Amino acid sequence: MDDYGSLGQIVKPSIYRVPEFMREVHPKAFEPQLVSFGPYHHGKPQCASMELEKQKAFRRFKTENGEKLEPIVKTVSQNLENLLGAYDKLEDEWKKHHAKFLEVLIVDGCFMLSFFENCPPSLSSMSWDIKRDMLLLENQLPMQLLQDLHSILENMDGRLTWFICKSMCIKLEEEVSMGEDLHILDMYRMSLLGTPIENKDGSRERKTKKSGPEYQVIRHATQLREAGIGFQQSGTKSLTDVSFDSKKGVLKIPYLVVDDDSEANLLNVMAFEKLHEEAGSQVTSFVVLMNNLIDVDEDVALLSSKNILANALGDDQSAAELFGSLGKGVAMDLESHITEVHHLVNLHCRRPWNAWCASLEHNYFHNPWAIISLVAAILGFALLIVQAVYQIFDYYRRNEMDLK
Repeated sequence: MDDYGSLGQIVKPSIYRVPEFMREVHPKAFEPQLVSFGPYHHGKPQCASMELEKQKAFRRFKTENGEKLEPIVKTVSQNLENLLGAYDKLEDEWKKHHAKFLEVLIVDGCFMLSFFENCPPSLSSMSWDIKRDMLLLENQLPMQLLQDLHSILENMDGRLTWFICKSMCIKLEEEVSMGEDLHILDMYRMSLLGTPIENKDGSRERKTKKSGPEYQVIRHATQLREAGIGFQQSGTKSLTDVSFDSKKGVLKIPYLVVDDDSEANLLNVMAFEKLHEEAGSQVTSFVVLMNNLIDVDEDVALLSSKNILANALGDDQSAAELFGSLGKGVAMDLESHITEVHHLVNLHCRRPWNAWCASLEHNYFHNPWAIISLVAAILGFALLIVQAVYQIFDYYRRNEMDLK
């Protein structure tokens, strides 16, 4: 059922409950470990210890800004319908008890802004766990709420975007205007996508009927190398910056760091893309590409050697398992330009000459002794041919002399 704002417009949800079929595959990726934000996980036992810290932050918020509770509630409640409508499948108890709903959002929002401005020393050892929980889809606060609370703060100079990016280590190529981002997870997603790039291989412009495995699946990285395909880091860190140079046989992929938080962060972005139609599926399509390319630790090692992957997980096998986990139950969006990249790569692999040249280079041209042996073999073969020609010529010359 749609929620409607005070002026009758439809308020589309932007914060969703993760479907059970997704939660079953990754049971821990969508649950907060330390702190809850918003109504979905409020009161969960594992988050109870942080409620006291939230109340401390709220009291500091009021004291430092000389505000009483009533003006704060009045400011936030002006957008009550929009805040309610931001949450998909919200329980009736929150819709009926607006005071409780506003209290949770205000206290959680004050804690979040306080954390961005100056993380208390008592929480410094847990800061990375808190940041992880801030990027969970079910744990989001509407950006409108943070804007309203930020407007009340007198001692928090600067734009809210700057505070969020600095605290969350989010790098945006251009500072976006507030209101464009729905919440912090959406801002993080945009930082992964960056500015759209222009692919010179024409894969974005081709309008072909995309069906069949050749558009959805490619070989693993080490197999592509054997088929004559090289790898190169793209010019940007945008996950949309994927292209294939058919003339050179080079697959260009953006630089990506994988660490202990990568699985949860990417899974929550992928869940948001699946549930929020306007978000598209660009991050999901990139994850499918990487799942295709990486099967074993040798694939990780190859991409790492090309400065495409920075593996902070400790070993290559862990990184291979990570992408295998991310790719479970996920399919390539046929509208993604990466499907055309798949198609071009598969066309290249079907040409025998490319595989033969790659085998020659791999087996001989990477080892100086192998090169010497190959050159010697070629020279020896050439000498045999010359010798055979000379013997044939000498044979006919002798026959002619005998006839005379």
